[in-house]
Amino acid sequence: MLALALCSVGGVVTLMSRLATGPAVEQKRKQLSAGDTSEAYPAISPDGKRIAYSQRESSKVSAFHVFVRELPAGKPLQITQGEASDVAPVWSPDGGSLAFVRIAEGQSQAIVIPADGGAERKIAALGSVADLAQPLPGVSWDAAGKSLVVAAATEKQSQAIAVVTLGAEKLVRITNPPENESDSTPTVAPAGDILAFVRHTQNGGADIWVCDLSGGGLRRVTFDDKAIRGIAWTRDAQELIYSGSRVGGWRLWRVPAFGGSPKDVAIAGKQAYYPTLGRNRLAYTDSPTVSAIWRATLTPGAAGEGTASDERAVLRSTGRESSAAWSPDGSRIANISDESGADEIVVSDAEGRNRVQVTQLKGARIGRVQWAPNGQALIYDASSDHGNEVFTVPPAPGKAPARVLLNATNASYSHDGKWIYFQSRGQIWKASPDGANPQALVQMNNVGQPVESADGKYVYFRARRSFWRVPASGGEAEEAIVPEHDVFWGASIQPTKKGVYYAEFERSSRGMAVSFYDFTAKRSSLVLRMKNSDFGGGSNFSVSPDGKYILYPRVDQSQTNLMLVENFK
Repeated sequence: MLALALCSVGGVVTLMSRLATGPAVEQKRKQLSAGDTSEAYPAISPDGKRIAYSQRESSKVSAFHVFVRELPAGKPLQITQGEASDVAPVWSPDGGSLAFVRIAEGQSQAIVIPADGGAERKIAALGSVADLAQPLPGVSWDAAGKSLVVAAATEKQSQAIAVVTLGAEKLVRITNPPENESDSTPTVAPAGDILAFVRHTQNGGADIWVCDLSGGGLRRVTFDDKAIRGIAWTRDAQELIYSGSRVGGWRLWRVPAFGGSPKDVAIAGKQAYYPTLGRNRLAYTDSPTVSAIWRATLTPGAAGEGTASDERAVLRSTGRESSAAWSPDGSRIANISDESGADEIVVSDAEGRNRVQVTQLKGARIGRVQWAPNGQALIYDASSDHGNEVFTVPPAPGKAPARVLLNATNASYSHDGKWIYFQSRGQIWKASPDGANPQALVQMNNVGQPVESADGKYVYFRARRSFWRVPASGGEAEEAIVPEHDVFWGASIQPTKKGVYYAEFERSSRGMAVSFYDFTAKRSSLVLRMKNSDFGGGSNFSVSPDGKYILYPRVDQSQTNLMLVENFK
């Protein structure tokens, strides 16, 4: 009788639970964007009925402006105007105002505007922007709607999280990142008593941290040291949804706010950024970018004096083609392709024909690819759950890659093939081709992209705002080239006998450009504006050994879309 009674009680409890929760509801994903515009940085309003976002034209380089529309299919209302870019809007707790980051001439500000449009208020200057191509969210509201939590930098201090009271215009720093690290993407929990943010390391990685609004109780949530683009709290503040470059692309992950392992939000796909949550809805930015490798002819004297012409695509597929590199004899091209659904290395002839897939990595994210001086091997770096590693592989299918370095990126060979140069922990190193006998070449921090000069005497590398060089045998580093424009992390450098080609971000055109520093004239000149640059695929270019051609990535189709998932829990 007791057993029957317990079974009856259990049955009643199960029945009541099912009646209370109802049947499982299927999650449904649909695209919100329409037309030829690029939409990004979504934010769902507190009542779940509207969405704010940044939008710009896809067909040309233009500024982002803030728009608002009703969900799921309301008419867009443009909120901001002007030549500056307005990114990452966030709703005030009462839904009456929007705060966002305005970027102009490399500097950023926190702005507040009525959610239906109207007079703007500048709340605070936030300092310079580290990445103009992919600016990160930098503002969030406190629970009372009386203060903003922002990411702000000064000339003497790295970017950190600060609080500014509306009307006071005084920034109060609440985080203090270690040297050569920075904080971004502040996101206050719905209850308003805890803050999540992203801390970026000197190697380009990042992790999520949490603290209270005074900066106390600082605690690390993730331990990947992988790049992050956007975080959002669940309504109960028990979990965080974030975009991370962990495995096989930019996926959405959910992680317990108080510790645990991230889990894949599979419905979002592998190109998902900047998540936002609201009343059983998930919105995010999807970026189905398709890029090709283009080739331009360098006119006679283009070793700094001429410009590129006769541009045409030589490597095109249904996926993203990037990081092309000429072989030492100019007869072959190696590059990264994700046509198969994952980053793989492919090799073709000089005209882009007879392509063969060299690797079968099926998940790791590949960085830069470089040739050995004898043309018998390729060296590349790959990031996965194991971290950043450097591998070598023959330029033909059939053999598995050999790992030569751990915790290293951006490797390249010396011209005699006796050394490889690489960056690790934000410094420049060299080692034997098998990874043995590692030696630090440069003790400076936050440097990268090492490559040997044509005569083998120096190693050029990128510092924070310029290019430096150090003797290949060791010694004191010196500043060699000061570009007119901004230098990105990952920007290519290619020394020749007469000078150095390098990539920089040209603010006037809001795009990447290749310039040449002439050793004799001791000045730089523009060689090529990389139209429709594939920022996601990097700014890697390659000049042919005979100096006649330059390869670079160019977007054939780039339209960031807003995606909405209904019944998200």
